[in-house]
Amino acid sequence: MSEKSPVERMVRGGVAPLVAALDALGVSPNALTVAGLLLNFGAAYVVATGRLTTGAIAFLVASGFDVLDGSLARRRGESSRLGAFLDSTFDRLSETALFVALILVHARTPFGPDWMPAVILVALAGSLTTSYARARSESLGQECKVGWVERPERVVILVLGLLLGREILGFTIFALAGLSWFTVIQRIVHVARNIESDD
Repeated sequence: MSEKSPVERMVRGGVAPLVAALDALGVSPNALTVAGLLLNFGAAYVVATGRLTTGAIAFLVASGFDVLDGSLARRRGESSRLGAFLDSTFDRLSETALFVALILVHARTPFGPDWMPAVILVALAGSLTTSYARARSESLGQECKVGWVERPERVVILVLGLLLGREILGFTIFALAGLSWFTVIQRIVHVARNIESDD
């Protein structure tokens, strides 16, 4: 397993008792992965209706399943390529759903400038590219653990923005867009240097 971000390490430690309980109940890690996706879609719907605080809490809870499924699989020694594939794919679907919800929120009750939907799309593209850069580099045999903002940090930023309301939400999306693309650049530079040294 790759090195975890500080946020992920903290969350994994906190959910250890819950993971033990799920293990005792015989819950499947892949079932948690699917449940997490469905909950994220539900959270995105809540956000799209303009209930930002409720949506933030729902999104935070749903994102917790991303920690639970992996932790449960490792506890049982059942980590699999299928589980890893589903986890990564469903994470991207979950993020996309939330960003689409934010665009719908802006269409109903604008926050930030008129071109905020473009910023939301830039943030989404940065989030997806951050994850893709790591996956692609690792498929080439290059570790890619660098970067300021991974999924746990993106979740925290989005949840804070939703909780703080429309007045702050726009600023958090700007910040997320910038940090995500900065992370992409960090990973490109890191992989380029390592590949050149290997060659």
